[in-house]
Amino acid sequence: MNRQKHHDSIIVTNDISFEVRSGVSIFRNLSVSFNGEKTGLVGKNGSGKTTLLRLLFGELEPTSGKIQRAGHIVYLPQDYQLNLQQTVSETLGVKEKLEALNKVESGNKSSELLEVVGKDWDIQSRISEIFKRLKIEGLNLNRVLSSLSGGERTKVVIAKLLISKPEFIILDEPTNNLDRESREIIYELIKNWQHGLLVVSHDRNLLNLLDQILELSNGKLKIYGGNYDNYKEQKGLEEQAVKRQLVGAEQELKKIKKQAQRTKEKQQKRSSQGKKLRDKIGMPKIILGKMKETSETTSSRLQKLHEKRIEGAVSNLDEAKAKISPENQINVDLSGTKVPTGKLIVETKDLNFSYEDNKPLFQNFTISLHGPIRLALNGPNGSGKTTLIKLFLKELEPLNGEVSLGVDKFAYLDQDVAVLQKDKTLIDNLKHISNLDDNIARKWLARFLFRNEDVFKKVEVLSGGERMRAALACILAGDKPPQLLILDEPTNNLDLDSIEQIESALLNFQGALIVISHDRNFLRNIGVREEITLLFYS
Repeated sequence: MNRQKHHDSIIVTNDISFEVRSGVSIFRNLSVSFNGEKTGLVGKNGSGKTTLLRLLFGELEPTSGKIQRAGHIVYLPQDYQLNLQQTVSETLGVKEKLEALNKVESGNKSSELLEVVGKDWDIQSRISEIFKRLKIEGLNLNRVLSSLSGGERTKVVIAKLLISKPEFIILDEPTNNLDRESREIIYELIKNWQHGLLVVSHDRNLLNLLDQILELSNGKLKIYGGNYDNYKEQKGLEEQAVKRQLVGAEQELKKIKKQAQRTKEKQQKRSSQGKKLRDKIGMPKIILGKMKETSETTSSRLQKLHEKRIEGAVSNLDEAKAKISPENQINVDLSGTKVPTGKLIVETKDLNFSYEDNKPLFQNFTISLHGPIRLALNGPNGSGKTTLIKLFLKELEPLNGEVSLGVDKFAYLDQDVAVLQKDKTLIDNLKHISNLDDNIARKWLARFLFRNEDVFKKVEVLSGGERMRAALACILAGDKPPQLLILDEPTNNLDLDSIEQIESALLNFQGALIVISHDRNFLRNIGVREEITLLFYS
């Protein structure tokens, strides 16, 4: 199968704008086309990425401008819902067609049945081919979704997209909340897809499989050729150029201000000398008045000229500053979290645990973790990762076996950052957790990129990335920060800048780190080198 030619546009937008309410626009006058490339759409949370996808697919209409579509386009939203009581064939939307086809092949060729089958005489072979590609060839179409694993359900959703023979696929955060096995399915789909594709994602592994990156920022789109790594490299070069421009603008402003001051001083000196000369030679008052008027006019003109030049220089400086993206670097002294090599962190011996259904999650589970280990806890969704953490922290009691925790101070951060009181301000949360005074608390928060009035924001109004960063700031503060930090899916639903900020903060941590995450880039970037994979008991 050949890749779609790039000049065959599937979606074309012409000067589209979208208002959430009268006078409040998410973006204005966007023009872009999509064809045979695989494109990643990136941008901060809240920048309008999902809104743009829905406009492109036709779920929303632009306030102004036009969108033209050609060919068959399918869309998988981020928050798609499954009816777990449906069968596989019902979820695929092929149950009626398959039943009609079976009756036709059995000799009943009524017009009603032929109409149901339509042009889909090859539906059975298409399903078989797609199931084979997705490695679910043995899956019975009469199985109920509730009886499938999470990975199998993901494959069924993808099969539903592919069965309709799409020419363009739109995906919104397709790997969110998926375990590693299910993510690999999405990666394979994208690698093998031969037509056009547009995907919103914060998954850098996925973004590195694409042909180009489209950045949505401040209501504008900018395209970068190549995958995500190439995009980051190009962005870095742009930021360096902008910083050079900023330095140049600052120097130019200083230069213009000095010139203006020198000119002003010279003019004042000439005016003073002229007055002394006129007094000495006794010029008539009418001539003196005219000379004074001319002198003042010249001074006023020069003053306005310099003011205009300074105004332009200030404008250039402001413009240069505005182009610099917020720095994601967090540098903070966390020497109090240091763990000696060989120190026991956590140990289990012959651990057994199950919930009320008596299906064992752990049988004779033995493990020993020492020193400043950085460990990823991996496994399919439902395999017991969060349960194991709760056993480590003695929030759950094993049926039998032993659990020993070797550190006095530990912290657990889940996706909901329950450690923070959402109705309190950020600085109040920090002072409550760490007992720091106002001045030191503000300085500490500034190190975690919360500056000025940000510290008085209530947690409930913070974005997901800000909440996770705030939680880290709070639990790592004070005289006795944790020596063991456990993170449960810390990057879910975070934008790429927020993920980089969390990575930067964690690189300062010197204690033991246990992370549940399916984001391999994130794990690598925070120095995780060891992994435990939990499997289901049959």
